[in-house]
Amino acid sequence: MNTDDAVLESKEIFVPGPGTVVLQNRQLREGTDRSTLSVVGDMRWNLRPAILEDHMKSVSINFALVPERFRDIAKIYIWMELNCDEDLKILRRATINGKLAVYTMLSQLRCLRGLLDWMDVYGFTSIAEVTPEDLEDYLDAVRDAELTHGNRSDLLQAVRRLWAFRELLPAEGRLPEMPPWGGKDSRILLGKSQRDRENATARIQETTMAMAVLWAARFVEDFAEDIIVAVEEFRPLFGLKPGRYSPGPHRRIRTPGKAGATPEIGALIESFRAGGRDLPGRRREDGTWEPDWPFLSKLLDISPTAMQKNQAYRNMFLSSGIPVARGTFLAARPKGLLDGEPWTKNIAYSDVEKLVRTLSTACFLLVAYLTGCRPGEAVSLRRGCLRRDKVTKLWEVHGRKWKNARDENGAKIPEGQFRDEPWIAPDLVAAAIGVQERLHDAEALFPVWLVADERDQHEGGEARTLGSINDDLNRFIAWVNAFCGRHGRSDVIPVDPQRLTISRLRRTLAWFICRRPRGMVAAAIQYGHLRVQITQGYAGTYASGFPDDLAFERWLTRLEDLQDADRRLKAGEHVSGPAAGAYRSRVSGGARKFAGRVLRTGAEARHVMANPSLQIYPGNGMTCVFAAATARCELEPSLDDARVTPDTEGCHPACGNICRTEENIDELRAEAAELRIKVADEASPPIRWERERRRLAHLDQLIDEHERGRLGGDTR
Repeated sequence: MNTDDAVLESKEIFVPGPGTVVLQNRQLREGTDRSTLSVVGDMRWNLRPAILEDHMKSVSINFALVPERFRDIAKIYIWMELNCDEDLKILRRATINGKLAVYTMLSQLRCLRGLLDWMDVYGFTSIAEVTPEDLEDYLDAVRDAELTHGNRSDLLQAVRRLWAFRELLPAEGRLPEMPPWGGKDSRILLGKSQRDRENATARIQETTMAMAVLWAARFVEDFAEDIIVAVEEFRPLFGLKPGRYSPGPHRRIRTPGKAGATPEIGALIESFRAGGRDLPGRRREDGTWEPDWPFLSKLLDISPTAMQKNQAYRNMFLSSGIPVARGTFLAARPKGLLDGEPWTKNIAYSDVEKLVRTLSTACFLLVAYLTGCRPGEAVSLRRGCLRRDKVTKLWEVHGRKWKNARDENGAKIPEGQFRDEPWIAPDLVAAAIGVQERLHDAEALFPVWLVADERDQHEGGEARTLGSINDDLNRFIAWVNAFCGRHGRSDVIPVDPQRLTISRLRRTLAWFICRRPRGMVAAAIQYGHLRVQITQGYAGTYASGFPDDLAFERWLTRLEDLQDADRRLKAGEHVSGPAAGAYRSRVSGGARKFAGRVLRTGAEARHVMANPSLQIYPGNGMTCVFAAATARCELEPSLDDARVTPDTEGCHPACGNICRTEENIDELRAEAAELRIKVADEASPPIRWERERRRLAHLDQLIDEHERGRLGGDTR
């Protein structure tokens, strides 16, 4: 035993016993019954009571997966991770601040098992037997494992955390006193990651996203009212009211008279006849149709058995002369239109649950995508989150954040924090939130259940989990495409090569903004659904993380443009104009400098974007080789940075930053061709004719100078 361990032995160390509550010092969900909490002696620990995020699914730790000889010490260590409040100096030396999130404990034990399994294979009986040399052998094993760089790093970090807690562990659970691997960082031990962060999350392909948004908007604006009416008719017969619990369904109450249900049956038949409705039908095994007796029993509030046994009841329906429908449909007729026609003739009772879930998914898609908020933030929105700013007249969405939500000690705040700045939302998002709030009366905007029989086993919070929302997104596309197939429509949602997940929405939004500066606005005009304000407030501040996504997309766009320009120059493209020399220099130098460059943070992307080699902006009939000192346009701030960028829409013809590529000259030729037709029109008003004649003369001069430069080798 070394001196350090001797000092530790003299201290009184608390060791949790088999009956100690696992979540002893953790904040618990409101209403948690402490008598049901897991204790240390349990083989499986339920951590859900301490996970305060509604959108997180239940999680438990199974110690049966840990080698038996290390099971007890693993429990003690994980208990300490969960409950230790001491501000240990040794933790700070290990660059570890605060507690791990409860949800992270599952992966923490999984990574620790990497060490424990390795020790079990090589015959160790306790953690205290491990020497620095043994840790070097384990490092070699991690390096040789067929794992990603991130997974290898996680395995090493788990060992560091175990070492950092050595002062709180009994002697058999302590690693050597010296920091593992001499305190070296994983970047030194494993080398730098070659992962190209901008490719970590695949964006959703353009056609898929555009059509998904279009159909989501149709659901919210055109189909929603019919579906809400449907669920209001459906719920009293089949379901419970969301947000409330009752041991039985909310059914209509019948007061039977001496004639049994005969008066009610007569009244029901007359209501079908007066409304011009067929009797609800169901298909027999032989393919013929008969009245849907179980459903009619629900309408009458009598048992299906009573209907089945009483032939007189059934004869009243059979002799009514009312045809039997090929299915069981709602009484209300759909009023929503699609291309000027009702989107559906009727809604079957069996389709209501699926339609409600599809509508809710459409609402979520619009809210998450058009605000740019993180998936967990969108799922965790609450009723009443939408507000209208009285001054700006903009819609604001208020909610919580969990990313970087930490207290003054650096510990994660389990319940999250309210965002200082709301998300700014277009009208379509406001409409989607309004529709979603009408679908239920739960506090969570996107609750686990919408009708009673959809409630699944979700311990604790009301909000849906991220995994279930991912499933719903893919079901949404499947529903739309099946609908299009049945009705012979061509406006299907193209299937993306990868499965849709909500984590891909932010990346896709950043791509649209960066690659199509007016793409979303053009889509808004085309679809007639929304107006987009592309401002810094559109997706929040830098704390939202969204400007980092924009920075990466801008970097990719600019680099692709630079490489394309370099290929054209090497192929002999002629460039004219006062900035032609600067253009050639920046393109050739930038292509060499940035080829293969890997960026790992948004800050790096923004820094690189400031490099002069990347300050080339395509415009209409010109290309700006931007230099702020000589720019004659009105400069404007960049969306994702404090730097200024040129106003390519308000370019000054005499600006020294202008050059013209072959593509620009083709654009000028096309404009000149249109002007020649207008100038040749003798009926054109004199003022307009003179303006167009001067513009044509100017274009001809630019084109002529470009061609003369090509022939004469002019380097301007």
